[in-house]
Amino acid sequence: MASETLYAGPAKLYRGTIGYFPEGEGGESKFEINQEKIAVNSAMHGRLRYNQGDATGEITHKPTDNWKNMAGIFLPEFGAKVGATPAALSIGKKLAGLGTVVPTKLWVPGDARMYTAVCTYIASLPQLHLGNGKALFDTFKIGCIGDPDKSLGDADFLYTITESAAADPGGVMAMDDFIQEIWTAAWGEDYTAMQAEEEFVVVPEYKVNVYKVQKLSRLVKLASVSYMVKGRLVGPTHTEIDAAIGINGGRLLGSAFGAEGTDLVLTSQSGKTITLKNADAVGAGFEFGGTKLGTGEVGFVNALTLTNGTPDALIEFSA
Repeated sequence: MASETLYAGPAKLYRGTIGYFPEGEGGESKFEINQEKIAVNSAMHGRLRYNQGDATGEITHKPTDNWKNMAGIFLPEFGAKVGATPAALSIGKKLAGLGTVVPTKLWVPGDARMYTAVCTYIASLPQLHLGNGKALFDTFKIGCIGDPDKSLGDADFLYTITESAAADPGGVMAMDDFIQEIWTAAWGEDYTAMQAEEEFVVVPEYKVNVYKVQKLSRLVKLASVSYMVKGRLVGPTHTEIDAAIGINGGRLLGSAFGAEGTDLVLTSQSGKTITLKNADAVGAGFEFGGTKLGTGEVGFVNALTLTNGTPDALIEFSA
């Protein structure tokens, strides 16, 4: 019987200076290769063959609940301030392409395999789940395009594989910044010490533009980014929630934006904070029966403000 090679085991993702360990027992990561097929057809013979089109990759990974991961995912150009690093929202900024080549590595410790995507960008931001017993991060995605200094078909154009003896690229797992605990929220003076029935969820809305040459992806730029926080609130009365939304009271959505906007501050049991800047309430509803509490989900959305023409932070994470 011929010898076989069986591939198995989890992978640590490494990008920049941070190692992202997979969340959960048997946590999964995936590196998909997308090879576009361009059909060549004949009226007499039907499908003749396929020609090569675009060649890209996509990495999906759900990291463990380490707070340090924020700095590598919610970058300044995405309107996020993390610790002392200020936000620098940069719509239209080049994320991948000529002069901007950031590799991403997947390292398998069992047999020291390494898979390196040569030119990568953050393709989607993860939702954050803030609640006792809730995994902090959802899955996020990293997009991969070919090395802009190479041509399709060149060696190591899109990725490389090291089958064994690859050195650990770096990043140490620790539990001192592990966050999976109770969170409370405050919004101005009237809505303090709010909790969510199960969790608050931070929802990024994030888009990129991919530019192609002869069908091949060669450049990626940031198109838009914003953030929302949602949850089934515990604390405010239904009358107070109605007043916050303002549909019945003249405080219409958007009227609080600008200089009068109020930050939504989320605080964990251990003192970590997430601040949604310049927030306003939207949505909600009332529920009856069942096994859930009777307050529907309330969303908090934010607006972009400018200081001397420079965008302020959309969201802030404590150190």
